[in-house]
Amino acid sequence: PMKTPSDSSVLFSGQTGRYILIQKLREKERQLLPHECPLESLAKCGQYANDVQFILQRTGPSLAERPSSDSAPQAPERTFIRASLPIKPRPVSTEVPRSREPKKSMTFNLGPMGSSDRLAKSKHWEQDRGSSQEDEILYLEHLIRRNEMELGEEEFWQSELHLEKECERERQEKVRSLRATMEEYTQKIHELTTKTEVLEKEIQLEITERARRAKEAPADLEDMAAKMKRDLEAKAKQSAQLESSLASVGKALEEAERNLQAQNQELEELNKELRQCNLQQFIQQTGATVTVLQSRPEDEPQLDQTNHELPACQRNGGQNAVWRLVYLMSGALALRPATMLG
Repeated sequence: PMKTPSDSSVLFSGQTGRYILIQKLREKERQLLPHECPLESLAKCGQYANDVQFILQRTGPSLAERPSSDSAPQAPERTFIRASLPIKPRPVSTEVPRSREPKKSMTFNLGPMGSSDRLAKSKHWEQDRGSSQEDEILYLEHLIRRNEMELGEEEFWQSELHLEKECERERQEKVRSLRATMEEYTQKIHELTTKTEVLEKEIQLEITERARRAKEAPADLEDMAAKMKRDLEAKAKQSAQLESSLASVGKALEEAERNLQAQNQELEELNKELRQCNLQQFIQQTGATVTVLQSRPEDEPQLDQTNHELPACQRNGGQNAVWRLVYLMSGALALRPATMLG
């Protein structure tokens, strides 16, 4: 399996050396890092995985194949990955350096390249090196955006986790409350069960006692039943009498109310007549007083004659109205106790 670009280079080329693995997607190339797995990088492309090409490019021989020179120190080759490391001098060698092998490049899904112009290849390699840095920047920006998205998703899931914890806490509170309620109800059920057992024992004892009494004195029970029956009949008769008495009292009350209404009406009429008589008497007395003040002593017989000439209804009307009013009031007072009794 291809775990790193180094493993991929040995697997596809069959030749040792220094290689770089380039991922190409729609005219954009990116150099894979030593610890990256091509399959994982391919899986990250998602729906564009079919358009991805991997180009294996040989940059030089391995450390074992490189010539050593004692004449002058030679700096090690530095790649994009090791650019941050300090330059380590190499031992000087007297051997003549061998000519380096030409760099090779291989595209996985296109097969081996044919013989073409070397100049075009070198230009292509330079373009690849320049575009690899841009692809690396784009890839890093993509990683930053993806990390930001992951951070946003992490915040979202953190809030969801917080909500779930709150819900779980509420559920735990409800469970504890339900357990406390269940224990309380269990205690009540136990108490009720105990009371039920006690009542069942008392009922059983009562049944046994009654059965024993029934066997000992059945005649007493019959006498008691007959006595209770007679008492019930007497109470029924008494209730019937009370109902009839209540009906008669109700009728008497209705009659008394009708009489009271008639007497009240007659009393109002008498009050009207009494007021009229009092008015007439007041008018007569006022007129007589004025006549007495203005007349002479010899005119007194004429006033007496004038009083005798008044109709009897006018002279005695006030007294008759007063007596009738007293009579009606006494009748009303006599009816009030009966009404209150009803």
